Amino acid sequence: MLVTGCAATAATPAGPETPAAPAPSSFTPTAFSVKVVGTGRPVIFIPGLASPGSVWDGAIAHLGGHVQAHVLTLAGFAGEPAIAPPFMQQVHDQLVQYIKANHLEHALVVGHSLGGVMALWLAETDPDVAGIVDVDGFPFLAAVQDPAMTSQTAAQMAKGVHDQMAAMTPEQLGAQMKQFLAGMITKPDDLQRMGDAAAKSDPSTIAAAFAETIALDLRADLAKIAIPVTIVAATDSTVPLDKLKAAWHAQVDAIPHVDLEFVGGAKHFVMLDQPEVFDGLLDKALAK
Repeated sequence: MLVTGCAATAATPAGPETPAAPAPSSFTPTAFSVKVVGTGRPVIFIPGLASPGSVWDGAIAHLGGHVQAHVLTLAGFAGEPAIAPPFMQQVHDQLVQYIKANHLEHALVVGHSLGGVMALWLAETDPDVAGIVDVDGFPFLAAVQDPAMTSQTAAQMAKGVHDQMAAMTPEQLGAQMKQFLAGMITKPDDLQRMGDAAAKSDPSTIAAAFAETIALDLRADLAKIAIPVTIVAATDSTVPLDKLKAAWHAQVDAIPHVDLEFVGGAKHFVMLDQPEVFDGLLDKALAK
Protein backbone atom coordinates (compact mmCIF):
# COMPACT_ATOMS: atom_id res chain seq x y z
CA MET A 1 0.00 0.00 0.00
CA LEU A 2 2.82 2.41 0.81
CA VAL A 3 4.45 1.66 -2.52
CA THR A 4 1.14 2.28 -4.29
CA GLY A 5 0.39 5.57 -2.59
CA CYS A 6 2.78 7.05 -1.06
CA ALA A 7 0.45 15.22 3.96
CA ALA A 8 -4.78 36.79 12.10
CA THR A 9 -5.35 40.02 10.92
CA ALA A 10 -6.51 40.33 7.34
CA ALA A 11 -4.01 41.81 4.91
CA THR A 12 -4.92 44.49 2.38
CA PRO A 13 -5.87 42.74 -0.88
CA ALA A 14 -3.02 42.62 -3.36
CA GLY A 15 -2.08 41.05 -6.69
CA PRO A 16 -0.05 37.89 -7.10
CA GLU A 17 3.29 39.66 -6.54
CA THR A 18 4.40 39.58 -2.89
CA PRO A 19 7.47 40.69 -0.93
CA ALA A 20 10.66 38.66 -1.06
CA ALA A 21 10.00 37.22 2.38
CA PRO A 22 6.90 36.88 4.53
CA ALA A 23 6.17 39.68 6.96
CA PRO A 24 7.22 38.87 10.51
CA SER A 25 4.44 37.26 12.52
CA SER A 26 3.95 35.97 16.02
CA PHE A 27 3.14 32.48 14.72
CA THR A 28 5.86 29.84 14.90
CA PRO A 29 4.71 26.44 13.60
CA THR A 30 5.61 23.26 15.44
CA ALA A 31 4.21 20.85 12.84
CA PHE A 32 6.77 21.85 10.21
CA SER A 33 9.85 23.96 9.54
CA VAL A 34 10.04 26.35 6.58
CA LYS A 35 12.79 27.60 4.29
CA VAL A 36 11.84 30.65 2.18
CA VAL A 37 13.58 31.25 -1.16
CA GLY A 38 12.97 33.77 -3.96
CA THR A 39 10.63 36.63 -4.78
CA GLY A 40 7.14 36.68 -6.30
CA ARG A 41 3.97 34.68 -5.96
CA PRO A 42 4.00 32.43 -2.86
CA VAL A 43 4.34 28.72 -3.62
CA ILE A 44 4.24 26.26 -0.71
CA PHE A 45 6.06 22.95 -1.21
CA ILE A 46 5.06 20.01 1.03
CA PRO A 47 7.11 16.78 0.90
CA GLY A 48 5.74 13.29 1.47
CA LEU A 49 6.18 10.71 4.21
CA ALA A 50 9.67 10.85 5.80
CA SER A 51 10.95 13.14 3.05
CA PRO A 52 12.96 16.34 3.54
CA GLY A 53 12.16 19.67 1.93
CA SER A 54 15.19 19.13 -0.29
CA VAL A 55 13.12 16.69 -2.37
CA TRP A 56 11.97 19.86 -4.15
CA ASP A 57 15.48 21.20 -4.88
CA GLY A 58 15.19 20.51 -8.61
CA ALA A 59 11.88 22.32 -8.91
CA ILE A 60 13.16 25.26 -6.86
CA ALA A 61 16.22 25.53 -9.10
CA HIS A 62 13.98 25.42 -12.17
CA LEU A 63 11.87 28.32 -10.85
CA GLY A 64 15.06 30.37 -10.54
CA GLY A 65 13.94 32.58 -7.65
CA HIS A 66 10.96 33.97 -9.58
CA VAL A 67 8.47 32.78 -6.97
CA GLN A 68 8.51 33.06 -3.19
CA ALA A 69 9.01 29.39 -2.38
CA HIS A 70 8.07 28.22 1.11
CA VAL A 71 9.71 24.79 1.39
CA LEU A 72 8.45 22.69 4.29
CA THR A 73 9.88 19.74 6.17
CA LEU A 74 7.22 18.18 8.38
CA ALA A 75 7.69 17.42 12.07
CA GLY A 76 9.38 14.11 12.79
CA PHE A 77 10.48 13.70 9.16
CA ALA A 78 14.13 13.63 8.07
CA GLY A 79 15.52 14.72 11.43
CA GLU A 80 12.96 17.40 12.34
CA PRO A 81 11.69 17.44 15.95
CA ALA A 82 8.63 15.23 16.44
CA ILE A 83 5.16 16.23 17.64
CA ALA A 84 2.51 14.17 19.40
CA PRO A 85 -0.47 12.98 17.32
CA PRO A 86 -2.81 13.78 15.73
CA PHE A 87 -0.32 14.52 12.96
CA MET A 88 -2.28 15.41 9.83
CA GLN A 89 -4.77 17.67 11.59
CA GLN A 90 -1.99 19.70 13.19
CA VAL A 91 -0.14 20.07 9.89
CA HIS A 92 -3.35 21.19 8.18
CA ASP A 93 -4.38 23.67 10.87
CA GLN A 94 -0.91 25.17 11.24
CA LEU A 95 -0.57 25.57 7.47
CA VAL A 96 -3.83 27.53 7.40
CA GLN A 97 -2.50 29.67 10.25
CA TYR A 98 0.90 30.08 8.58
CA ILE A 99 -0.70 31.26 5.33
CA LYS A 100 -2.85 33.82 7.13
CA ALA A 101 -0.15 35.04 9.53
CA ASN A 102 2.27 35.67 6.67
CA HIS A 103 -0.31 37.11 4.25
CA LEU A 104 0.45 34.56 1.53
CA GLU A 105 -2.22 35.67 -0.91
CA HIS A 106 -2.90 33.76 -4.16
CA ALA A 107 -0.70 30.91 -2.90
CA LEU A 108 -0.11 27.79 -4.97
CA VAL A 109 0.37 24.66 -2.86
CA VAL A 110 2.52 21.84 -4.29
CA GLY A 111 2.55 18.54 -2.43
CA HIS A 112 3.91 15.05 -2.96
CA SER A 113 2.18 11.89 -1.72
CA LEU A 114 1.12 12.70 1.87
CA GLY A 115 1.89 16.33 0.96
CA GLY A 116 -0.37 16.03 -2.07
CA VAL A 117 -3.17 14.78 0.15
CA MET A 118 -2.56 17.81 2.37
CA ALA A 119 -2.73 20.10 -0.68
CA LEU A 120 -6.12 18.65 -1.61
CA TRP A 121 -7.34 19.10 1.95
CA LEU A 122 -6.29 22.75 1.88
CA ALA A 123 -8.04 23.19 -1.47
CA GLU A 124 -11.24 22.02 0.21
CA THR A 125 -10.91 24.12 3.34
CA ASP A 126 -8.73 27.23 2.92
CA PRO A 127 -10.03 30.09 0.72
CA ASP A 128 -6.57 31.72 0.73
CA VAL A 129 -5.20 28.93 -1.49
CA ALA A 130 -5.51 29.80 -5.19
CA GLY A 131 -4.39 26.53 -6.77
CA ILE A 132 -2.69 23.24 -6.03
CA VAL A 133 -0.41 20.67 -7.63
CA ASP A 134 -0.88 17.20 -6.16
CA VAL A 135 1.92 14.76 -7.03
CA ASP A 136 0.67 11.19 -6.66
CA GLY A 137 -1.47 11.80 -3.56
CA PHE A 138 -4.86 10.06 -3.74
CA PRO A 139 -7.87 11.68 -2.02
CA PHE A 140 -8.47 8.28 -0.37
CA LEU A 141 -5.44 6.03 -0.69
CA ALA A 142 -7.07 2.92 0.75
CA ALA A 143 -9.68 2.83 -2.03
CA VAL A 144 -7.08 2.30 -4.75
CA GLN A 145 -6.90 -1.40 -3.98
CA ASP A 146 -10.51 -1.73 -2.78
CA PRO A 147 -13.09 0.81 -4.04
CA ALA A 148 -15.52 -0.40 -1.36
CA MET A 149 -13.16 0.62 1.44
CA THR A 150 -14.43 3.07 4.07
CA SER A 151 -12.47 5.37 6.33
CA GLN A 152 -13.38 3.22 9.32
CA THR A 153 -12.22 -0.05 7.78
CA ALA A 154 -9.10 1.67 6.46
CA ALA A 155 -8.28 2.90 9.96
CA GLN A 156 -8.63 -0.62 11.30
CA MET A 157 -6.39 -1.92 8.52
CA ALA A 158 -3.77 0.74 9.21
CA LYS A 159 -3.65 0.12 12.96
CA GLY A 160 -1.54 -3.00 12.65
CA VAL A 161 0.92 -1.24 10.38
CA HIS A 162 0.99 1.72 12.77
CA ASP A 163 1.77 -0.45 15.78
CA GLN A 164 4.49 -2.31 13.92
CA MET A 165 6.17 0.88 12.68
CA ALA A 166 5.86 2.69 16.01
CA ALA A 167 7.68 -0.17 17.74
CA MET A 168 10.69 0.05 15.43
CA THR A 169 14.02 1.47 16.48
CA PRO A 170 15.29 4.35 14.32
CA GLU A 171 17.74 1.92 12.73
CA GLN A 172 14.96 -0.54 11.87
CA LEU A 173 12.77 2.23 10.47
CA GLY A 174 15.65 3.54 8.37
CA ALA A 175 16.21 0.13 6.83
CA GLN A 176 12.47 -0.31 6.23
CA MET A 177 12.09 3.10 4.58
CA LYS A 178 15.05 2.50 2.27
CA GLN A 179 13.45 -0.77 1.20
CA PHE A 180 10.13 0.96 0.45
CA LEU A 181 11.81 3.83 -1.39
CA ALA A 182 13.61 1.41 -3.69
CA GLY A 183 10.24 0.80 -5.33
CA MET A 184 9.42 4.50 -5.54
CA ILE A 185 12.56 6.15 -6.95
CA THR A 186 14.43 5.16 -10.12
CA LYS A 187 17.79 6.92 -9.97
CA PRO A 188 20.38 5.50 -7.52
CA ASP A 189 21.65 8.93 -6.40
CA ASP A 190 18.12 10.12 -5.61
CA LEU A 191 17.36 6.89 -3.80
CA GLN A 192 20.47 7.23 -1.66
CA ARG A 193 19.73 10.86 -0.81
CA MET A 194 16.08 10.29 0.09
CA GLY A 195 16.86 7.06 1.92
CA ASP A 196 19.49 8.72 4.08
CA ALA A 197 17.06 11.52 4.96
CA ALA A 198 14.18 9.12 5.70
CA ALA A 199 16.43 7.15 8.06
CA LYS A 200 16.58 10.22 10.32
CA SER A 201 12.81 10.20 10.83
CA ASP A 202 11.01 9.50 14.11
CA PRO A 203 9.30 6.06 14.06
CA SER A 204 6.25 7.05 16.11
CA THR A 205 5.62 10.11 13.94
CA ILE A 206 5.99 8.15 10.71
CA ALA A 207 3.60 5.51 12.05
CA ALA A 208 0.98 8.11 13.02
CA ALA A 209 1.32 10.05 9.76
CA PHE A 210 0.99 6.91 7.66
CA ALA A 211 -2.00 5.53 9.56
CA GLU A 212 -3.82 8.87 9.52
CA THR A 213 -3.23 9.33 5.80
CA ILE A 214 -4.56 5.84 5.06
CA ALA A 215 -7.77 6.62 6.95
CA LEU A 216 -8.27 10.15 5.57
CA ASP A 217 -11.03 10.26 2.94
CA LEU A 218 -11.36 13.62 1.17
CA ARG A 219 -13.70 12.49 -1.59
CA ALA A 220 -16.95 13.90 -0.17
CA ASP A 221 -15.88 17.56 -0.59
CA LEU A 222 -13.89 17.37 -3.83
CA ALA A 223 -16.81 18.74 -5.86
CA LYS A 224 -16.74 21.92 -3.76
CA ILE A 225 -13.18 22.85 -4.81
CA ALA A 226 -13.37 26.07 -6.84
CA ILE A 227 -9.68 26.53 -7.65
CA PRO A 228 -7.49 24.94 -10.35
CA VAL A 229 -6.16 21.50 -9.38
CA THR A 230 -3.33 19.73 -11.18
CA ILE A 231 -2.88 16.03 -10.44
CA VAL A 232 0.48 14.57 -11.46
CA ALA A 233 0.13 10.78 -11.47
CA ALA A 234 3.01 8.33 -11.86
CA THR A 235 2.34 5.36 -14.14
CA ASP A 236 5.30 3.13 -13.23
CA SER A 237 3.42 1.35 -10.46
CA THR A 238 2.74 -2.11 -9.06
CA VAL A 239 -0.92 -1.45 -9.94
CA PRO A 240 -1.83 -2.33 -13.57
CA LEU A 241 -2.08 0.82 -15.69
CA ASP A 242 -5.73 0.43 -16.62
CA LYS A 243 -6.71 -0.13 -12.98
CA LEU A 244 -4.50 2.78 -11.88
CA LYS A 245 -6.07 5.21 -14.35
CA ALA A 246 -9.55 4.03 -13.42
CA ALA A 247 -8.78 4.59 -9.73
CA TRP A 248 -7.58 8.12 -10.38
CA HIS A 249 -10.59 9.04 -12.50
CA ALA A 250 -12.98 7.52 -9.97
CA GLN A 251 -11.51 9.67 -7.21
CA VAL A 252 -10.73 13.04 -8.84
CA ASP A 253 -13.16 13.53 -11.73
CA ALA A 254 -15.57 15.20 -9.29
CA ILE A 255 -13.18 18.18 -8.98
CA PRO A 256 -14.63 20.93 -11.22
CA HIS A 257 -11.33 22.35 -12.50
CA VAL A 258 -8.95 19.40 -12.54
CA ASP A 259 -6.09 18.62 -14.90
CA LEU A 260 -5.15 14.94 -14.46
CA GLU A 261 -1.72 14.28 -15.99
CA PHE A 262 -0.31 10.75 -16.24
CA VAL A 263 3.50 10.74 -16.43
CA GLY A 264 5.19 7.76 -18.04
CA GLY A 265 8.58 6.47 -16.97
CA ALA A 266 8.07 7.73 -13.44
CA LYS A 267 7.66 5.96 -10.14
CA HIS A 268 6.10 7.61 -7.09
CA PHE A 269 8.64 10.46 -6.89
CA VAL A 270 7.67 11.97 -10.25
CA MET A 271 9.65 15.19 -9.72
CA LEU A 272 12.84 13.12 -9.30
CA ASP A 273 12.21 10.52 -12.01
CA GLN A 274 10.91 12.93 -14.69
CA PRO A 275 12.03 16.42 -13.62
CA GLU A 276 11.59 18.12 -17.00
CA VAL A 277 8.02 16.85 -17.35
CA PHE A 278 7.21 17.85 -13.79
CA ASP A 279 8.75 21.32 -14.22
CA GLY A 280 6.60 21.86 -17.30
CA LEU A 281 3.45 20.91 -15.42
CA LEU A 282 4.43 23.18 -12.54
CA ASP A 283 4.91 26.08 -14.97
CA LYS A 284 1.50 25.33 -16.47
CA ALA A 285 -0.14 25.39 -13.03
CA LEU A 286 1.54 28.69 -12.15
CA ALA A 287 0.23 30.23 -15.36
CA LYS A 288 -3.41 29.48 -14.53
